[in-house]
Amino acid sequence: MPSPEPSAPADPSVLAARAKNDRMLMRALLVAVGVGIAADLVVLALAAILGDGSALRGALIGSGLALIVTLPTLASALLSRRLPPVSWAMVLMGSWMVKMLLLIIALLLLAEIPGISRPWLGIALLAGALAAAFAEALGMVRSRPRLEVAGSGRSDAEHS
Repeated sequence: MPSPEPSAPADPSVLAARAKNDRMLMRALLVAVGVGIAADLVVLALAAILGDGSALRGALIGSGLALIVTLPTLASALLSRRLPPVSWAMVLMGSWMVKMLLLIIALLLLAEIPGISRPWLGIALLAGALAAAFAEALGMVRSRPRLEVAGSGRSDAEHS
């Protein structure tokens, strides 16, 4: 049975569309990480101004955990972008499950450590993760990547 996606498409327009889709995906992911970091910097500044040392420690740890939530998405999308769509989705969902497991373990371990403001930790984690997810979703919706469908052997005139 032939593979659903040829390894080397001959059509230059398909190659150009794939390159454009890759650029849009990477731009959306990089903007998402940047927005998440900016949101966490705002939370860190607020924790430093409004809180004490435990607030700043909590915000710093929450910011680090927010990177644990956003950076694996960037890495897995970059490493798996040439895979067929189902495999690509499996890689992204697998990385999501692993990072959620790591996040839960980290939060359980941090619950026992005194001197960390849990509310500031949560605010920084939530701000970084939600800002990144929102920016990524907005970037992908606004860019509307081209959908690639495997050829059926019919010409474009037959599809009309």
